[in-house]
Amino acid sequence: MFTLVRVHVPATVTDSTGRHVTHPDPNHIWDFISKNHEKMRNEDVRLLYMTRRHLQDDTSLIIDAKDADALSDFIIRHLAHLKYVRGVRVINMAKMRFFKVSLEHPGEFFRFTITIDSLPSHIEKVYDTIAALKPGRDIVINYIAQTYQSFDASIMVSVLARSKNHMDVFVDDCIRTLPGVIDAEVTYISKTMRLVSAGEWEEFIGAHFLTSEGEQIKDIDPNRDDSLIAGC
Repeated sequence: MFTLVRVHVPATVTDSTGRHVTHPDPNHIWDFISKNHEKMRNEDVRLLYMTRRHLQDDTSLIIDAKDADALSDFIIRHLAHLKYVRGVRVINMAKMRFFKVSLEHPGEFFRFTITIDSLPSHIEKVYDTIAALKPGRDIVINYIAQTYQSFDASIMVSVLARSKNHMDVFVDDCIRTLPGVIDAEVTYISKTMRLVSAGEWEEFIGAHFLTSEGEQIKDIDPNRDDSLIAGC
């Protein structure tokens, strides 16, 4: 089972008296996992990827776990006891599909996630339509999953985009216009780190690789203001 595990450390922590306030290092969890992830993995739980969402007080892990019990044991043993952790959120990632990124200069692109609010009766069609989109010059879909993470968030898409404005145009023109889509939220991913070797990663995505067979994502007007910060 594949899950997105978010470890929440608030920006401020107040002691039981309410008088002493601490401001934890926002990289606290990131740094710990970066240094210790190899010791944390076992035959039932594999840490695959780690990300940070822009302006959010959490660190996210994509984890491949044998079952829910193994995942729970892992969280309690390795994450829940860490200093300043206020909570852990688990999001199941069903029908997870990856797409190979064939960009000439992938380092020039930014990573985002799209969280889609779709009518339940349209989820399958929305998922299939997005999964079929072929990479474009400005937008490349990295992975897609059904998450049902709340009553108004059922699909998550990871995307590489030339800029935040390119991303917004893609979402407005290609996602929000799909029948059954109520809304879509874009989040900038400020940090990423693969937690397995390149060989292990290729082995992992091999079983979940999907070849896009639909329309190619259209090019986006290059004359638009393509600054990232302006849109965050």
